[in-house]
Amino acid sequence: MLIIDNISFSYENKEVLDNISFHVKKGELLSIIGPNGCGKTTLINCILGVNKIDKGSMSFRGRELNKLSPRERAKLFSYVPQEKGHIFPYSVLEIVLMGRTPYHSIFSSPNGSDTKIALEALKMVGMEKFRDNLFTKLSGGERQLVVLARSLAQESDIIIMDEPTASLDYRNEIMFLEMIKSLCINKSKTIIMSTHFPNHSFYFENHHLNTNVIMLSDKRIKYQGLPSTVLTEEHIYDIYGVKSKILTYDNNKKHIVPIGGTENEEK
Repeated sequence: MLIIDNISFSYENKEVLDNISFHVKKGELLSIIGPNGCGKTTLINCILGVNKIDKGSMSFRGRELNKLSPRERAKLFSYVPQEKGHIFPYSVLEIVLMGRTPYHSIFSSPNGSDTKIALEALKMVGMEKFRDNLFTKLSGGERQLVVLARSLAQESDIIIMDEPTASLDYRNEIMFLEMIKSLCINKSKTIIMSTHFPNHSFYFENHHLNTNVIMLSDKRIKYQGLPSTVLTEEHIYDIYGVKSKILTYDNNKKHIVPIGGTENEEK
């Protein structure tokens, strides 16, 4: 669906991305992993059209993204940012209806069909009973689910998420990951998600999602592929400078063994 071919981007004279290339297939979940300042959000903003790339190309099913208007691009990509506080007390339904903006002119307003789509999106994320509640009165996890519903109401081909669980507690983080899993498996949604947590990629792979990882560092993609192939102890140390131990759980024997280890080693 999406082909990113040797793109580079700079803020004034500071190069942030250098010769980035990858592709995303329909129904795939792509995780972008890397330390702070490595360019994850910058890359997302390039795809969304917020940043204009210096060189390279980005295409969606053969259509050059840089030639599309913001309205046309908004029909292809929807965006779920990090959870933040909101000032204006819109209702939950009003927030989700904002996802219908690309389909209206500046002087038109949502119609009955838009409301039906918005309510269906709320139902998909389990938030339909909150339709009349004030968005500002919801918990962080609930707000993220409403923002996800907004992206679903947008009916885009690809959902892009920028560290969507960064400020959520453990329960809400799991709840949000479960929702992403459901969208990929049951609705064949295509998702690009930046995250600081390698465990997220293992979680999706272990639930049999079509998932891949790219690891960013020093302006480039250092590693890319399946989580079980890319997220090794050596690569994590190379990217983050952190020593880690990757473990696997043997469901039959009910214990944990280091990958590449033995039962005696585990004991």
